[in-house]
Amino acid sequence: MEQIIAQNVQAANGKSELPSGMGDVRYLTMEHRELGGKTESRADLMFAAERQGVASWLAAPASMGSLEFVSPEASMVTSAVIKNPRTIMEEFFKMIGSGDANFTQRLNEFQSKTGVNVLNDITAPLGGEVTMAFDGPMLPTPRWKLIFEVYDPASLQSTIAKLVDSFNREPSAGKHALQLTQRLVGSRTYYVIRSPGNTATEMDYTFVDNYLVAAPDMGTISRAIQSREAGYTLAHSSGFQALLPNDGYTNFSAIFYHNLGPVVGPLAAQLKASGALTRQQQQSVDALTANSAPGLIYAYGEPDRIVVATNSGFMGFDLGTLLTMGDNGPFLPQMFLGGAISHSTLPTQ
Repeated sequence: MEQIIAQNVQAANGKSELPSGMGDVRYLTMEHRELGGKTESRADLMFAAERQGVASWLAAPASMGSLEFVSPEASMVTSAVIKNPRTIMEEFFKMIGSGDANFTQRLNEFQSKTGVNVLNDITAPLGGEVTMAFDGPMLPTPRWKLIFEVYDPASLQSTIAKLVDSFNREPSAGKHALQLTQRLVGSRTYYVIRSPGNTATEMDYTFVDNYLVAAPDMGTISRAIQSREAGYTLAHSSGFQALLPNDGYTNFSAIFYHNLGPVVGPLAAQLKASGALTRQQQQSVDALTANSAPGLIYAYGEPDRIVVATNSGFMGFDLGTLLTMGDNGPFLPQMFLGGAISHSTLPTQ
C-alpha cells in the first residue's frame, strides 16, 4: 500500500488527497484459514507507526455496553468504539478548513444563530460508543434503534432543545416545524421530536445510565430497556456467541452483525407465491435465502494497525471478496483513503 499511495503522499503541490494519518499506511494483508473446525478470514491494514489522524478514530477494543440494548431478534447491527468525539470533531474541522477558506466563518455563523457551540455543546457530552440496529419487524415500519454513550445528559438535552428552536425560527421551516415534548412514564422521562406536518415521522429517546436510546416510538425503547434488565440481549445469545472469533477476544473496536433470514424468508415466500418471478429470478431469491444465515464481521483498532476478521462473511461473500469488490481495487483501503486511490495509481495486470 505504501507504493500504491506514494504519489499522493508526495504530491507535487504540497497537498495530499489522503485524510490525515493515512500517509503512514504500509501494508494490506489478507489471510484465509481453517482453525478448530472454523473458517476464519482476516485482513490487516498496517501503518509505519502508531495510528494518527483519521486512522486513529477507531479506538482500541473495549466492552460495548450499548449492545446491551439490542435483542437477539436484531436483523442488522453496527457498533463501534471511537476516540474522544470532541477530538475527532476538532480534527474534522481542521480537515475541512484546510480546503475551504470560508468554513470557519460559516461555522461561527451557525453557532451564533443557534446558540450552540459544536465542540462544547454537541461533542463534549458524548462518550465513545455508538450503536445502530434494526431490531424487530422490518415491515411495515422498520424497528430501528440508535444508542449513544453520553457523559452529560443534561447538557446534551439542552443542546437538542436549542437546535430544535433554531430550526423552527428558520423561514423555510413552515409546515416542517418540529415539536419537542417530554412525557414522564413511571420514573423515566421520554422525549419526543415530531413534526405536526408529518405525523408519520417521529423520534423518541430517553437517557438510561450513560446512554441515549432513540427509536421511532416509546414502545421500542421500553422493550429495549426491559430486555437489558432481563439479560435478554444479542451479545449474550447463543447465536451471537457461536460467531465469536477463535482467538478468544470478546472485546472489539467495531462489529457488523447480520441475521437477515427472518426478514428475507417472508419476503421471498411472498415473491414466490405471487407467481410473477421468472425462473432466473426465482433462482436468485433461492440463493439469497440460502445465504441469509447469521454472520459477524469484527474489527480491532490496534496501536499500529486495523484488523478486520470474520468466521462467516456476509450473504455468501467471504471477507476477501468484500474487501476487493471496489471498482478501483481493494475496498478496505478505498474506505479509508477516499479518492486518493484511483485507476492511475493501481498496478494493472
